[in-house]
Amino acid sequence: MKKNTYLPKIVILLLLLLFASCEEEIAQFETITYVPCEDESVIKDNNIISDFECQANVELTGVEQVRNTAETQINKSKFVGKTIDAPGAWDALIIDYGSPIDLSTHGVFKMKVRTEVTGNLLVKLEGGTSTPIEKSNTVVGDNGWKEYEFNFSSQVDENHTKLVIFFNAGVENGGTDVYYIDDLFWDKSIDPCEGVSPDTSIISDFECQQNFFLGGDPTQTAAPIVDNPDKSGINESEFVGEYIDDGTNAWDNLIIDLGAPIDLSSDSQLKIKIHSSKAVPLLAKLEGGTAMEIWGSIDEVGKWIEYTFDFRAAAGNGNTKVVLFFNGAQTDGTSEDVYYIDDIKFTEWIDPCLSIPTDLSIISDFECQQNYHLGNDPDVSSAPVVANPNKSGENTSDFVGEFTDDGSNAWDNLFIDFGGEIDLSTNSQLNIKVHSDRAVPLLAKLEGGTAMEIWGSIDVTGDWKNYSFDFSAAAGNGNTKVVLFFNGGQSDGTATDIYYIDDFKFLPMDCGAIVEDCTGVTPDLNIVNDFDCQKNQDIEATAPVVDNPMVSCENRSSNVGKFTDDGGNAWDNLIIDFGAPIDLSTNNQLKFKVLSSRAVPILAKLEGGTQVEFFGNITIVDKWVEYAFDFSGSNGDNNTKLVLFFNAGETDGTSEDIYYLDDIRFETP
Repeated sequence: MKKNTYLPKIVILLLLLLFASCEEEIAQFETITYVPCEDESVIKDNNIISDFECQANVELTGVEQVRNTAETQINKSKFVGKTIDAPGAWDALIIDYGSPIDLSTHGVFKMKVRTEVTGNLLVKLEGGTSTPIEKSNTVVGDNGWKEYEFNFSSQVDENHTKLVIFFNAGVENGGTDVYYIDDLFWDKSIDPCEGVSPDTSIISDFECQQNFFLGGDPTQTAAPIVDNPDKSGINESEFVGEYIDDGTNAWDNLIIDLGAPIDLSSDSQLKIKIHSSKAVPLLAKLEGGTAMEIWGSIDEVGKWIEYTFDFRAAAGNGNTKVVLFFNGAQTDGTSEDVYYIDDIKFTEWIDPCLSIPTDLSIISDFECQQNYHLGNDPDVSSAPVVANPNKSGENTSDFVGEFTDDGSNAWDNLFIDFGGEIDLSTNSQLNIKVHSDRAVPLLAKLEGGTAMEIWGSIDVTGDWKNYSFDFSAAAGNGNTKVVLFFNGGQSDGTATDIYYIDDFKFLPMDCGAIVEDCTGVTPDLNIVNDFDCQKNQDIEATAPVVDNPMVSCENRSSNVGKFTDDGGNAWDNLIIDFGAPIDLSTNNQLKFKVLSSRAVPILAKLEGGTQVEFFGNITIVDKWVEYAFDFSGSNGDNNTKLVLFFNAGETDGTSEDIYYLDDIRFETP
């Protein structure tokens, strides 16, 4: 069969006619081309280094002008620069102006960067005689355009001649890292201090309030403005002062002459923020009238700390100068110790105790709670307020008391008269923090009624420690005075032994709460009787419930049992009948507390089955003591009774010897 060749020929002819027609159409349009700058009337802007188009004002060595392959909103330029970072860690793009760069109005350098390399973009000003300065930004390597800014406006009075740009500064690479750059220019510096009125209570914040000259040489400041080396914490300022101290000169200083008497009538607190690498003494002094100095210390390093000096006492003294001594009186530094400083100012003194209510359980904290006079002389305190010599550990208070003891007098003391009976019903524990350089006896005594004294000892030296004395037994005794004897009973000290004290107060005994409400208490049959909520075995006929005569940490119970023993009968006893074999399979340790006025033998016995008994001894008197007896070997002996013998086997007592007891129970070993 023959093929039909007519149709394909017609199709080919039509295609040829169509191509011919399109060629004539295309020939009517010019080829689209771009050139970096088509506008010949552009006026050169010297603040623009290069936009790689009409303002390519500086030839950049090693930078190729190329088409922008990522025209985005942030950068729609047709042409940009392309540079390949050399392999060295500190290879750079250097722009040499040949003369000092004018930063008087345009002090902010900006540039756009596109790269796949995340790293540190470091820009540096150098050349001339000024100290080089550098600033950095982190470049995000996401292959997108981003603009980076570097504020060099603080260098307006310097004479840098070169702008140096380090791509991925400090990092070596293979020499193939590509950076596209554009719009390198100096932007206008915006004066952040425009419209700010001088506040002469501020000496200097190294930014908008530079109201007084720092240093003795009027031709050169002693604390030039530098970038804040640690914009964090209490100081995120852009600029601070850098003071270089001669640490080999004990009295090298930063002097500030205010030119007239300093008005301390309202603003009496000198404040200064310091960032130091060394912990050193710090002395602030007012001079020019009746001088006054206050010692402090730089005790935290590597961070900004604000220090305050209270010059209220110098009001009206006519002083005209502030002098700061870093590492004052010391020569253990170098000739170029650096201290960064900021926000030097006088502020109003605000009473920190203004809204704090009086707490009469506190004798004195030497700050807001100074509620009683310390000492016999009504006009002079025996423990004047001083700065805390060691703000650490147990005591970080700013102020403490300083007691000078005559260590050659065995009974020299610190005396406090309350003027009325001391209420020990709730707050019966006397507490005092002591900082001493000697380990000595410490006696606390209550006087003015039925006196009570408790001996203790200062056993920590060179640091703060809290000492406590349990005066719960003195409740209701009518005492009106507290007396402390440092190195009590001894005369081996000097006439001027120093003891620092703080937080002198009465507190509740720190030994658990007293149980008074038994509502909802589930019976625990392992407890024989606690004379409060767990009266599981009835013994009140022979040991009736009474008030605890000595509430203390050893026994905080409200109620206890009172057993009257016939001390003339060797085997008079307290018997407790369980009515069934006592289960000793798990809880087989008998325990109970005793308060006795006599040291006597004590016998615990199980009866009713295979009986067993254990002797013990009451050796501590006038104090609650817990005694324990191990009956683990009696499990299964079917004993049904517990019998307690006080002064067992002895007949040297009276017919009414009293023993208080509490918390009789069986526990697990």
